[in-house]
Amino acid sequence: MPHHRVIWALTALALVAVALYAAAQVGDKAAQPVRTPEPVGGVVLATPGSVALPPVTPEPTPAPTAVATPTPEATPMATTAPTSVPSALPTPPPVVAEQTPAPATTVTAGDPVEAVVAFYEAAAGEDYDAAYALWNERMRAAYPREPNLDRRFDDTVDVTFSQLSLAELSGDAATVQANFTETYESGGSRQFIGYWRLVLVDGRWLLDEPHY
Repeated sequence: MPHHRVIWALTALALVAVALYAAAQVGDKAAQPVRTPEPVGGVVLATPGSVALPPVTPEPTPAPTAVATPTPEATPMATTAPTSVPSALPTPPPVVAEQTPAPATTVTAGDPVEAVVAFYEAAAGEDYDAAYALWNERMRAAYPREPNLDRRFDDTVDVTFSQLSLAELSGDAATVQANFTETYESGGSRQFIGYWRLVLVDGRWLLDEPHY
């Protein structure tokens, strides 16, 4: 047992010696002054371990770019052309009554009375051309149309005969008794009593001269 104690004591002393030597080395290094690097050729050499690193400027984080979401295009719907539906029955065109032109007043050779009636009917209906066509040349020369026909019957609306008859017929001359009442637009009326002289010209009876 005394032998083992000696060995442990020697080992402890060795460890203490090593520790003291290490501490002495560390103290020497700490006592040495820090040498400032001298400029060499105008350039300052940095001591190892004291190199100043440039400040790290954090790079700006790029803002997230908004990604445009594509708008879905509306798919055009198939347009069906409207089908024209015909009406049940086509609309017939309006029926236009054909107007039969009034036949030209023609008086037969044996009917002078009808010539007088045709004249007054045309005059009362303001068909002055037809009425004037029943005058012969002598009548037209003696009685100008404007004052004796157009203006004379301008406000006449009706002629009613109270007596109408063939009073005389001789060759190409005739006398027609024609008493009538003439009604005007104003509502008034006037009676005429007298007769007409007529002549036969180219197969037609024409009014030649009034006697009223």
